[in-house]
This record gives sequence, C-alpha cells and structure tokens, in this order.
Amino acid sequence: MPRFSVLFLAVLFLMMPGCVSDGTPVPAASSPSSRPASSANRFWSSDSLTVPSDSELIEQIAAALDFRLREDFDRSLDARDPGELLEHATLLQIAVDRETFEGDALFVVGDELFDYEFRPEQGLGNALGGRVLARAGSHQAPNLRRVHQGEFGGPDSHSCSTCHFKGGPDGAGNNTQNAFLRGDGQSTLTADERNPPHLLGLGPIAALAREMTADLNAQRKEAVEAASKGVRPAEVVLESKGVRFGTLKAHPGGKVDTGGVEGVDPDLVVKPFGWKGHQATLRGMVEESFRIHLGIVSVHDQQRVRDGKTERTLYGDGKWYDIDRDGSTIELDEGMLTTMVAYLVQLEVPVIRPPQPESLLESFARGRLLFDEVGCSNCHRPLLELKNAVFEVRPRGSQLADRTPIRINVAHDGDQPKIEPRHALGTTFNVPLFSDLRRHDMGSELATPSEQNGIATSVFLTRPLWGLAFTSPYLHDGRAPTVDDAIRLHGGEGTAARDRYLELGDEGRAALEVFLLSLDREPELFVP
Repeated sequence: MPRFSVLFLAVLFLMMPGCVSDGTPVPAASSPSSRPASSANRFWSSDSLTVPSDSELIEQIAAALDFRLREDFDRSLDARDPGELLEHATLLQIAVDRETFEGDALFVVGDELFDYEFRPEQGLGNALGGRVLARAGSHQAPNLRRVHQGEFGGPDSHSCSTCHFKGGPDGAGNNTQNAFLRGDGQSTLTADERNPPHLLGLGPIAALAREMTADLNAQRKEAVEAASKGVRPAEVVLESKGVRFGTLKAHPGGKVDTGGVEGVDPDLVVKPFGWKGHQATLRGMVEESFRIHLGIVSVHDQQRVRDGKTERTLYGDGKWYDIDRDGSTIELDEGMLTTMVAYLVQLEVPVIRPPQPESLLESFARGRLLFDEVGCSNCHRPLLELKNAVFEVRPRGSQLADRTPIRINVAHDGDQPKIEPRHALGTTFNVPLFSDLRRHDMGSELATPSEQNGIATSVFLTRPLWGLAFTSPYLHDGRAPTVDDAIRLHGGEGTAARDRYLELGDEGRAALEVFLLSLDREPELFVP
C-alpha cells in the first residue's frame, strides 16, 4: 500500500465529474485506529480505475488526517518533554500480565515503539568506546558505528522505522539503509552486507513456520517409534505443505541420522526470519535487531548473561544488569518485546495488483503461466496452506511460563488486507507468500563473506516474493537494481530456472516481470 495519495488528490477525486459511485457502497477495510483505513477494492480494471465511493473516500481522508495529527502530536510531545513519548510506547510485562489488552491496543503501542527514535539515556548504543566524559567519568554513548563489530553489532540506527520505510510504513530499505554485519567495525569491505526487507505478512509467515515445524517433528517421532518396534532402521521422507526437507533415518537403538535432512537444521525447526533463515521466532528476530542495530539489550538477555547461558562478548563487559555500561539497566523489557511482536503479526499482507492497460493485462496473465513453466514456483511456492490462523504471543522465562498468552488471529486482526479462507467454511487459509520457507544453495556468485549461525555462505532462505514491487533493490545485499538483474544472479539450485528464463526472449522475460511487479501492497491515503 504505497501511500501515494495526498490530501489534495483525495479532494480532487471528490470534485471530479463522473467520479461519484452508482450508490452501491464499497466496504472500507477495518484497521486499528493508529492507521488510515485501506481501500478494499483498488485493483485496476482493463478500461478504468475503480474509484471509491464518496462515503468511503471521506472516511479514508478522516483516518489519514487523524493519523497525521497523532504523529504531529507525538513529535511535539517528545520535543517538549524528551522521553515522555517512550512511556506511551512502553508496556512492561508486569502490566501486560495484570491488564487485559486486546490486539488493537497492542498494535497502537507497538506502532509507537516501532517509530520511536531512542536516545542514549533510554539505552541507545553503548558506552564501551569513544571519548570519556570528564563530568561522568564514563565513556560516551551511543558509540554508533556504520560497520558492525563481529556478532556484537553496530549499533547503526536510532529506530526501527529508520530502515523500514520504502513503499510505506514497515516497508523495505534503500541501499543507503544496508547494514554491514559481522565486520571489523571500520571497513565495509570486511562486512556481510544486508538490505532491509519489508515486514508485511509476518503473522501468517510465523504461523506457517510453527505448523511446518510441528509436521516435521511429528514425522521424526513416528520414525523413532517405528524403529523402536523393530530391528531395522526406519526412514521417513520429511514433508510439510508440499515442501520436501529430505529424509531422516531412525535406528532401533534410538540414534537418529539427520544426514539426509535438507533445507532446514537437524533440529527440524523451520526458521523463517532473516535472509538465511537463521531465526525461528519473531520475538528472537526483534530482540536481535534491537541489540545489533540499536544497542538496546533485552532483560531476557541480561538474565542469560547473569546465568552464564550466553556469551558476554555479544553484549559488553559491564555488570550483567548494565552489560554495555551505558547507565541504563532496563532497556528492553519482555513486555516491550511482547508488544512489538503483537504489532508485527497484525500488519497487513501484500496483494496482487494487476496492471491497467489491456496489453499489460495480457502480459500479466502470460507472465503468471511462465512463472510456473520456467520453474520459479518450485521454490517460490505461490500458496502455502495455513490450518490455524490463531497466533499466540508468549513471554519467555520460567517465571513467566504460567502467563496467559495473547491470542491474535492473523487472518482477521489488525491492518487489512488479510489472508483469505481457502474454502467457503473458512477453516484453513491461503498464504500467497511465494516461498517454501526452505533454505537453498544459490551458488558461489551470491555467497556471503562468512557463515551465519552455521549456515553455509551460499545458502539462503527462499525470499517471499509478495510485496516485490516496492522492495527494490533486490537480493540480500541489494546488489540487483531490477528484477531482471536479480534473476540473472541466481545460481546453484536456481540455475535451471534462471537458464530457462534467459531462453524466453525479450517478450517472455518482460511478461514474467510484469507479473512479478504486480506483487505489491494495497494503496492507502496518506497526508504528508
């Protein structure tokens, strides 16, 4: 939903002759009060643009104005009383436990937290380097660095939205927002470069990964039980939602051979987050991002350092409760992580927006067929079926294990549009993410400088293609300015599809690109 429309354009729609609807109301998509409502019907037709009804447009203008006024108020509040806004964007876990918060309330607070620009006194960065402040006798925070220092990170930013904005809120980032991971802290040539992906549709993706992990582990359990009842090993083909993950062999003595497992770690946990698929949970991804990009350490990680369960070198050399020595002892409470996860899983999903001219519609249809014929869909699966749309947001830690989880329906709650029911009864849902959530070897041309979490340099998660139109540049490091460039750089397991794409000729390649660039987000009104 690129926010391409401004207020004067919306008013112009109302003034244009012939733009009044025939009286049939177009239902407006519901969304939390923190965001302008999206249009439920913005597809281009072959001969005209579908224009919202007057009532729908007025409602959208009002929502857009309300959103802008709230943002202006937030900026003014934080400028007048620094830190006050963060209090509005913070829910500690104790407050989450004591109160009954619905998903829409958590969405609003999470939206504030996502946009908030942190300051050193709120935990931004660290005080592990730089010049010493004479009056305080300590090193100056935030000690930002463009190139990360190994696994320690940067920090390299002040807020989440700084890098996720292209195409609209929660979007992708330009090359200028690329992160330089696992470097020497100084030279970009030593780093593993990453381009920020868009964040839409994370709820259904997290729910899919949960179900796929359950399927694979159930198959492992069956193989172990079968082997225990006989004298021969039991071998099982690992498969979930039509995606194969190799084979697993269980021996009668209890030993499990994972040598045949493909596209997932031996623990059979599908990890859908990160360009290489290194994070299993959205909470883990958010926690890691706060640490390496903002220098903000979670209370959970502080406690793990205290208990000797994680390496201190990832955080600093201070006391466990202020390990980065910046004077801030509670930087990221578990409740703040809960809020952020609840916000992200409620974001809208991208859509397919066919082009307007008849000539391009024909190319669009042909491109969709070529997507399958070339072999793109072998890895970029157009649809995966989700059986349970209810996602549970749970805090971590043994002392919080008895807390009631927050349940969010990723097919209904939050920003619209959402994934749609697979059948009329609505018990399962289609997730058109164009990915198999599996890792593949993409060849030496795309290989990263170093492994990540033990994942080989040339291995990457199949990037979901939904939302492709607003996420250029492409590939993990943003090296491809166009879709054509990105396809040409495919190697390894993508070689055959790439070669068939190159054999299509100019017209065929153009048709496939027309289809791919229809993978967009729903537009909505925005007051700049």
